[in-house]
Amino acid sequence: MFLRQLNIWNFRKYGVSEQDSNLPGLIVTFNDNFNLLIGENDSGKTAIIDAIKFSLGTSSEDTFRISESDFFVDKEGNTSKEIKIECIFSGLSEKEAGIFLEWLTFDEKGNYELQVRMTAQKQKNELLSIERIERTIKAGPENASSRLEGLARELLKSTYLKPLRDAEIELKPGVRSRLAQILKNHQAFRKNDSFEKHPLEITFQEANEKVEDFFDLPYEDGKIKTIKSELTDYLDNFFHEPINGENKRESNFKITPVKLNEILKKLSLLLEDVPSGLGSLNLLFIAAELLLHDNALSIGPNITLIEEIEAHLHPQAQLRLIKYLQRNKTEGSTGGQFILTTHSTTLAASTKLEHIILIHDGTAYPMNAENTELEIEDYKFLERFLDSTKANLFFAKGVIFVEGDAENLLVPAIAELIGRPLHKFGVSIVNIGNTAFNRYVKIYSRSSEWLDMFPPLRVPVAVVTDVDIKPMPFYDDSQEVRIRDILIIRNEHLSFIAGKIGVEVEEISHLLDQAYSTKKELINTIDLYTTARLNSNDINEIAELIKEPLSQTTIDSLRENKARSLITEYSNSSENIKVFVASNWTLEYEIAMSTLRNDLLDAIHNVKYKKPTSEANLIKLSDMKIRIEGITNHEEAAYEVYKPLLEKKVSKASVAQQLALLLQSEEDFKEKVKTDEYLKYLRDAIFHVTGGQPNV
Repeated sequence: MFLRQLNIWNFRKYGVSEQDSNLPGLIVTFNDNFNLLIGENDSGKTAIIDAIKFSLGTSSEDTFRISESDFFVDKEGNTSKEIKIECIFSGLSEKEAGIFLEWLTFDEKGNYELQVRMTAQKQKNELLSIERIERTIKAGPENASSRLEGLARELLKSTYLKPLRDAEIELKPGVRSRLAQILKNHQAFRKNDSFEKHPLEITFQEANEKVEDFFDLPYEDGKIKTIKSELTDYLDNFFHEPINGENKRESNFKITPVKLNEILKKLSLLLEDVPSGLGSLNLLFIAAELLLHDNALSIGPNITLIEEIEAHLHPQAQLRLIKYLQRNKTEGSTGGQFILTTHSTTLAASTKLEHIILIHDGTAYPMNAENTELEIEDYKFLERFLDSTKANLFFAKGVIFVEGDAENLLVPAIAELIGRPLHKFGVSIVNIGNTAFNRYVKIYSRSSEWLDMFPPLRVPVAVVTDVDIKPMPFYDDSQEVRIRDILIIRNEHLSFIAGKIGVEVEEISHLLDQAYSTKKELINTIDLYTTARLNSNDINEIAELIKEPLSQTTIDSLRENKARSLITEYSNSSENIKVFVASNWTLEYEIAMSTLRNDLLDAIHNVKYKKPTSEANLIKLSDMKIRIEGITNHEEAAYEVYKPLLEKKVSKASVAQQLALLLQSEEDFKEKVKTDEYLKYLRDAIFHVTGGQPNV
């Protein structure tokens, strides 16, 4: 069995449903084996863990009290009078169903279901004018529930690992020893017969007897005095003489009282022969806590709750730990159910996407296939490419997806200049390194079944991309014979091309309005979609069919169509997902068209030369600026600036880094960036994820 669903009413930040006050303020659906709760600070992850603990209890018998601060307070400052938390269990075996028989219900498919309900109500004693909190735990259908007791209650208890652990203290002996608390609740220390002594008690009793014998032996050769007899002599002087049959006062030395709990409090846990820092001790502490997660347990949900498991752990240690906890159930072992919270991008990136539950804006969004628009192939792709950098998207208030290093470096710099620094607004910029935005964007799109019952995921997402249509100066600059035709795949060509290369039209529909300057470019693209080798006749037929006269009008048309199709494609996903397109070619080309043209030239110059400030090199830069200034055609001038990047004579990332540094160096850049028409798409993207409206 496993915890399938958690429903919360009026507990901490979660009130009741805005649509219906009878419905819970939060519903969380869990996977049966592994769940990772992630989200920004104060999103409510700890409240979910605590709700489970308060309802089910813990195997280490932690003490939890409902307090005044646990009751939900609405916007008007009114405090709720009752907390209700409901845990719904599914997947019960016949044996489990027998144990929980008197509390069982059935789900819509007729399978066993167990509903456990905790309520906490404020009750006022009018006579004493005091208010107390009455807490009850019942199970069964709400209108016929009864108290959950005995073995049934014990089987539901969870294993709980506390956050921000001081492992060194927790593993030391003492009255409040967490190690003792763990061990006494392990099955190896539970007595079946209250009159039967535990093996450890017998061992310590024997040790105590040997200790007693030692202190009763003479400590000097030839003498009869012992430490015990010396103490007795002192006591005889300190106390009155025994009268009326009183026992004479005797002293005794013991290691510890021969009671199991007292013995456990004297134990410590160490790593042998290894220098132990906080990280190693934390792993040791986690291992000790997991003693209570019994993988061989055949009945009960065997839930383990872990908060902020990354505390004091190196990313590699986090990775090893999460892989272990996430492993598939082994043969002959139930494996139990893990529910974790984290702020670690390493853990988020290392967890299968379908095991992640994103907590955002008072809603829990499971990332499994049932609740998103992601396909099986999308999950496989994201598992390969969702690294710790990209995992930032799960912890952000807003996300900007970009396709390359230049955008990754320049967008934050521009955001600073327009007064919308991304870090202050909790916005993450995610560089996916290509144009496969759709797979990442789908993370934020919910299934139709989800949207029938729950709100959409309202994280504002901006996709910043390029129209990627080459300008006329590119074709005029071609090394081949002057190109007067261009190859463009239009809608009416898709069926013919699909038939020629042996694929479905849907597989190549995204090539619509794609332009190629040569047959070689066309062949390279087509080869990506077919395993068959096309002969020259087929290529010539396709090329002849899609050939169009090259003109500025054609280029403008392609740009408009491509921008429109990109905007339409992503706008259909969610109202909070918007695409922002460099409408002429690429980001760097837009900058070359903008008032930052000379600044881009400076950045290229600084990267191109080892000694950019030498007199000779400064003359070269000055000559270049004068030459470009003399070009009257705006696109031709922009192309000349962009050309070194196109020809890969300098690194795009290095140039972007240099330009970002230049933008941060002078106050004058603010006005340029705020008003330039070619940078508007970047300003709009930044305002979309940070809120508010751009001034221009």
